[in-house]
This record gives sequence, C-alpha cells and structure tokens, in this order.
Amino acid sequence: MQPDRYMPVQIIRNEVPDGLKSDLVVAISSAIGNRKGTWEADVTSDMNANAWDVEIKGPYHFYWARRFSGEDRDVEVVTEAIRAAVLEPAA
Repeated sequence: MQPDRYMPVQIIRNEVPDGLKSDLVVAISSAIGNRKGTWEADVTSDMNANAWDVEIKGPYHFYWARRFSGEDRDVEVVTEAIRAAVLEPAA
C-alpha cells in the first residue's frame, strides 16, 4: 500500500449507543474527508462519567483526543470538533 493513497477511515472501536453508531461513522468519515493516508478513529464510552472519548490517529504522527460529556455527546458536536482538528495546522 502506498502511504499517499486516499483511505477510508478505519473505526477501531465505536461504543456509542446503537442508534447513533452508523451516524457517527458517517460523520467521522465526513469530518476527516478525502485526506491521504491511513486514519483511525477510536470511540469509547464512559457510562459513569456520562462521556464519550474520541481519539483520531492519522498520517505524519497526527493524534487528537477529546472527551465529550453531557450535551456534547452529540454527533454534530463531535463532527465539528474533528473537522476543526484535522484542518488546524500543527502547533
């Protein structure tokens, strides 16, 4: 596999409620878009904290993680946060 090929996002784990799983997969893929390289998303759920933990890994050592709790556990909120993170230039 060539590292500069466009790849779909690989969902490693998706622990959100069943009714939101497919919407979240589409949203994450849309937020990352047609970027080159391999991208992985890992979404875990912490029921005790009423939170979702989202990690995104990408090419060139890209790593982003955020906890979404309470009302932020929303597909649109997660999508916009990921979109902003992958568009943001490296600090």
